[in-house]
Amino acid sequence: VVYFTATFPFVIMIVLLIRGATLPGAKTGILYFIKPDFELLLGAQLWTAAANQVIFSFGAGWGAVHTLASYNNYRTNCIRDCLILVFLGVLTSILAGFTVFSVLGFMSEDANVPIEEVVQAGPGLVFVAYPEALSRLPLPQLWSFLFFFMLLTLGLDSQFVTLETVITAIVDEIKIYWPTILNYRFYIILSTCVLMSIAGLPLCFQGGIYLETLLDWYPAGYSPMIMGLCEILVIAYVYGYSKFRKDIYSMLGYYPGIYWVVTWLGLTPGLLVLVLIATFVDYTPASFGDYIYPAWAQAIGWFLVFTSVACIIIYAIYNLIHLQEGSFVERVKAAAKPSPAWGPAQDKHRIEAGYEPLNSIMDKLEGHANTSFDLNTVL
Repeated sequence: VVYFTATFPFVIMIVLLIRGATLPGAKTGILYFIKPDFELLLGAQLWTAAANQVIFSFGAGWGAVHTLASYNNYRTNCIRDCLILVFLGVLTSILAGFTVFSVLGFMSEDANVPIEEVVQAGPGLVFVAYPEALSRLPLPQLWSFLFFFMLLTLGLDSQFVTLETVITAIVDEIKIYWPTILNYRFYIILSTCVLMSIAGLPLCFQGGIYLETLLDWYPAGYSPMIMGLCEILVIAYVYGYSKFRKDIYSMLGYYPGIYWVVTWLGLTPGLLVLVLIATFVDYTPASFGDYIYPAWAQAIGWFLVFTSVACIIIYAIYNLIHLQEGSFVERVKAAAKPSPAWGPAQDKHRIEAGYEPLNSIMDKLEGHANTSFDLNTVL
């Protein structure tokens, strides 16, 4: 199922692109897509949207990449996979842009209106403008079916990854205290799907588009950038980039190049900080069309952003108070160190990488009831 939902959208996009490129006005739409508007490039909102798109496309800050990577073989070339993911993501975005704007160019010429009036930002582009353009084609039912079936498969494929991330997080945390939880994985998946379906019902109501815009503007816009920034800072400066390089060396047999070190230490966190600062300086409240969200709705949006960041803060406080001992400085130093079980999951790989075998750790910690760590932590 996953192989079909992951590859089928590319087939449909290529078919729609070929059809769109043969329509009158396609050139106008494509040129509008690839021609930069330098005035817009000076605004922070454009760069914020671009950063959000990059983070959303590659799953950074969402936990999906970590979840899927945890199923890989220890010797999997993670650097190669990273580069492939990035290039495929860029090519997919370009392909989708050509597919959409070739048809929008046709709609502009067919309706005899400037293309600027045809293009809509946000979900209106996919759910309003593009379907309307398809309705002007010969056999509109066929093209509309293919387009919306593509959207359905894209949604299913995204939900597979999102659901797996949530389920893995729940199961991995609970099985520390309840090892037999894996026997009830089906019921956990079923319960999670039901609860998510209920939580998503308000989005299907008449005012659902306003709720969706609010969620997309605040928690889906700011939270992933903040979470991604926290991740890169922890890896580069708390855990240490040198240790991280050694871990990758134990997996691949060679150290990552200087490019990766520069991006870990400065380029990536610096860009994220600049985008976040520019976003707050040039802040614009959430809006949908001509409707500007009231102050109380914006407050709800910021509260949802805070709930994601609060998880980091709350667990940090809990870790310092309940899981560490000594003075405050000693607790901070101890909390900044990885758990004894950090490292490869198999002892043969742990020994190769310079980590202590798990069996030896278990023997040392046996009888210490206050010690708690996750034996399933992997690179």
